[in-house]
Amino acid sequence: MGDIYDQFELELAALARKYAQHPRRQMIRLFLLALEREEIVSVGYREEVIAARLNAMPISEQEREIVRHALLWIWKDEEMHAIYIRGAIFKVGAFSLRIRALFRQLAGALGGWSTSVRQHVRWSDAPFSRAVATLLTWTGSLTGKVPADVRRHLRYRSFRDFCLFNVDAEKTAWLCWERLIELTSGQPFMLPSLIEDFQRIRDDENRHRQIFEIFEAAFDDNDRLVPNETAESLAHKIRAVGEPFLPRAMRDRRVSENPVGTGGRVRIVQGSARDEKLALFRALLADDLGDLLRDRSASSGKPLSEFRVAVKPSLMLGYDRRDRSMITDRELLVELARFLRDECGCKDVAIVEGRNLYDQFYQNRSVLSVAQYFDICSSYFRVVDLSDEQVPHAYFRGMGQYTVGKTWKDADFRISFAKMRSHPVESVHLTVANLEGIGARCDQFLFAERQADRETATMMLLDEFPPHFAIIDAYEQAADGLAGIMGCPRPTTPLRFYASSDALALDIVASRHMGMNEPRDATHLRAACHWFGDPEKNVEIDGLDQPLHDWRSPYHNEFSTMLSFVALPVYVLGSGRGALFVPEMDQEAFPPRRPESVALRLGRYGIQNLLGLRHRQ
Repeated sequence: MGDIYDQFELELAALARKYAQHPRRQMIRLFLLALEREEIVSVGYREEVIAARLNAMPISEQEREIVRHALLWIWKDEEMHAIYIRGAIFKVGAFSLRIRALFRQLAGALGGWSTSVRQHVRWSDAPFSRAVATLLTWTGSLTGKVPADVRRHLRYRSFRDFCLFNVDAEKTAWLCWERLIELTSGQPFMLPSLIEDFQRIRDDENRHRQIFEIFEAAFDDNDRLVPNETAESLAHKIRAVGEPFLPRAMRDRRVSENPVGTGGRVRIVQGSARDEKLALFRALLADDLGDLLRDRSASSGKPLSEFRVAVKPSLMLGYDRRDRSMITDRELLVELARFLRDECGCKDVAIVEGRNLYDQFYQNRSVLSVAQYFDICSSYFRVVDLSDEQVPHAYFRGMGQYTVGKTWKDADFRISFAKMRSHPVESVHLTVANLEGIGARCDQFLFAERQADRETATMMLLDEFPPHFAIIDAYEQAADGLAGIMGCPRPTTPLRFYASSDALALDIVASRHMGMNEPRDATHLRAACHWFGDPEKNVEIDGLDQPLHDWRSPYHNEFSTMLSFVALPVYVLGSGRGALFVPEMDQEAFPPRRPESVALRLGRYGIQNLLGLRHRQ
């Protein structure tokens, strides 16, 4: 073992002696220690720093991509760990413990940034950053936060040395979680599911150690592969640790069968008038969906008459019949279900949705009630409330998501049918983000005590229960502007449909048409590219490949840009868990659950006016 590991063993032994009679206090100290450590590496391993370092190394593109993806997935793991631990502390801790946790996380972020700068950036490339990082490191040394055996590794050295340092660092993380598992096992206040999560994190840290050991042995002190080491041998060793650490093209059949990230054809249909809507939509389905269904039927050996089809529309943010800009067009849903039954022979078609935050404030917000309010009903389909049929599921990758809607899980063919909408944080909200709510309620992944981010929870669903076909309804009443995801006072009429078997490829193309120069700026799309690979080089566009000239992004003017910039922290920390950010609900159909205070009414009135979510007279 290295010096860092040996020093950490001594630190844990001292904690055990100090809190021998107070196991709960020892657990809290270990939780805070783990949080700070996970934040250090989640910042220190971030993509842009590692990519810049790898680009400077004298290796082939294939070798670089193998290393890049392995380190990228380690980074994503560590991000998930940090969010999970902070959420766990917030759920069980008092206010004072939450403050301590935030300070520990901030200290970890500063430590991770300074560590990455000192290890990967030369003085000549960024003298100011190096100076600040050096000051932070020496401050940490004086306060005892950066031991001498760690400080000597915090300088620009070979990639091999970087990996050798992190072998020791990952061992210490493994030991911390091993000790937490020992302390918490058998405690009456600890749920078995929490112990299982701790074991998963511990095992993640062990896999990270193995990856760094592979790289430490594979590279010499000049950042080149050692003799007899090749891209193929490197990939073989990484595969033995875990296939998620490999680029998509090198993974097994289970991954390759997932359509997300494969690319292929993205179909774009442009109309010239509103009354062409149904005819164009029928032609789109006939040209694209029918063949996909027949191919899947042939590969599964199951006739289409026995297929269970699940369609996930955008429905639950609907709040008033006078504004339908955020919900999937009812006529299109009926036409899709009719095509599936009459043209393809699929007898079981389900429109599936999950409840959202609005049901915390208003009555009659079940999926069936909202669907009935918007007249989304037909003999061609049944409506299913996924919130009522969540079943446990052990996900292969990720954390914080433990269930999935049974109808979506059991479907033989799944369709994400999104409405084209803007989003103040993501810029766009399309077919990938549309899958929120298929598992646990989306508000579980929004606020400070969350144990996974929204994009992680969605990626877990995409990984194991992906849509086989994706459609964007951008024909009429598309919600743009600052908060199109919630509604729009003056929606646009793009007269377009988008469709593809790859939801990620579809969203990347559509987001460019919506004004995003770099679609991966949207965290959902960036996360999907990390999990499934970037499909853009394999995309074939069939149809009009032109931007939507009248589309207003959340950044269409200076004021909207400023509000978008602060939208996430304001919503997470200052919205009263979403209570302030609701549109002017049709209260005859959806009456408040409890009397609204004057302050709440005034706050909602102001937000509704600011976001354009009051009814037009």
